[in-house]
Amino acid sequence: MSSSESSLVPLDFEGRQVRVITDEQGEPWFVAADVCACLAIRNPSDALSRLDDDEKGLGSTETPGGEQSMTTVNEPGLYNLVLGSRKPEAKRFKRWVTHEVLPAIRRTGFYTVPGIAPKPAALTADKQDSVGALLLIGQAVAQVPGVKPGIAMAATLTCIQENTGLAVDTLRRALPAAEDPICSLNPTQLGQRLGMSARVTNQHLEACGLQFRNARDEWELTDRGQEWAEAMPYCRHGHSGYQVLWNPAVVDVVRELG
Repeated sequence: MSSSESSLVPLDFEGRQVRVITDEQGEPWFVAADVCACLAIRNPSDALSRLDDDEKGLGSTETPGGEQSMTTVNEPGLYNLVLGSRKPEAKRFKRWVTHEVLPAIRRTGFYTVPGIAPKPAALTADKQDSVGALLLIGQAVAQVPGVKPGIAMAATLTCIQENTGLAVDTLRRALPAAEDPICSLNPTQLGQRLGMSARVTNQHLEACGLQFRNARDEWELTDRGQEWAEAMPYCRHGHSGYQVLWNPAVVDVVRELG
């Protein structure tokens, strides 16, 4: 293994740290220095020199101090190191690896200490940049008139998953359903459906208790109005503010109460 990997996971064997890197095929590579320490091998370099080339490799991972390289051994290499140790802990170490660590890694992709939830792997710098950029784009899209923020965020999560491979299904389930009607009608468009001018439409919406004129002489939604509309930010010709966009279903409300 010579390519750069980032899925380094620290395990614990009788109080000693054993770091494991999973390669692209899902096979574990153990950090040789950690294995030798567990087996009380005094001369790791000499022990590693006796391994075949396909039993050892060079792995690397991102750390807070930058990329770190380390010698690693695969499963056959690990067994050869175990056979080279006469310490009593060698037998316990081999049993721990073969009965707990390897089966768990091959079954779930990681090994955890029983009763302790696994820590999520830290994002690499390039993934952090990608996620940050996509979130900014999603935030900008959510401010476009007619775009429902929940739908914009659902699309953003999809982009994050497609570009980084991160699992986002749990977050997606917390969002509003994508089929919810979108608030997309300004007073003029809403008035066309009601057969009224924009001015008269606004008056009817006010009479229905859905909006009111605030101190800046702008239309502002009431608590009830927020169930039927969204105030979307806009910026035109150097002027910024909010434009109220209505859910098409409010037509029935206005007709019933108006």
